[in-house]
Amino acid sequence: MIDLLSVFPEHMPTPAKWAVLLVFGLWLVWLVLRRFFRTPSGFEPKPLLTKNEQEFYGRLERALPDLYIFPQVAFRALMRPRSPSSSRAYTREFSLIGSKHCDFLVCRKDFSPVVIIELDDRTHSAERDEKRDAMTANAGYVTLRYQSSHRPSIEEIRADVRSWL
Repeated sequence: MIDLLSVFPEHMPTPAKWAVLLVFGLWLVWLVLRRFFRTPSGFEPKPLLTKNEQEFYGRLERALPDLYIFPQVAFRALMRPRSPSSSRAYTREFSLIGSKHCDFLVCRKDFSPVVIIELDDRTHSAERDEKRDAMTANAGYVTLRYQSSHRPSIEEIRADVRSWL
C-alpha cells in the first residue's frame, strides 16, 4: 500500500499533510461531480416547420383531405432493427436511424403509413438521400421526393400518393 503522507516533506506537520490531501480529494470529487450536475447553457424554441415546409404542409392537406399528414416523424417511430435488441448489431443499426426523421408521413385514418414525403432543398445530398431511401424501403416504406424549388401542384401530389393506396 502506498503511504500518501510520504510524498510530503518530512518537516511538514502531519495535520497539514492530511489537510492538503483532503483539499485535493475534495477537488477531485468536485471535478467528477460537476460533469453530472452541469447546468445546460439553455434552450430556445425552434419552429417545427420552416416557412417552406409550412406552405407545403398546407398543399398536402388540400391534396389529401382524407389522409393524416404528420410532419417531422422520427425514423425510430417508424422502424426498428431486425436484429435481436440485445445484440451489438441492433445498437449499430439503431444508430443509423436514431437521429433521422422524415419531413412528412402520410397515413390512412387507421394510422397505417402510405408514403413518406421529403421536400428537398439545395442542402440535400443525393448520396445521403439515396441511403435514407434505401433504409426506409428496406422497412417497407415508399418515399416520394419533391424539389423545394419546383413544388408539385395539388393534383400531382394527389395522383402520386393515390398510386400507393
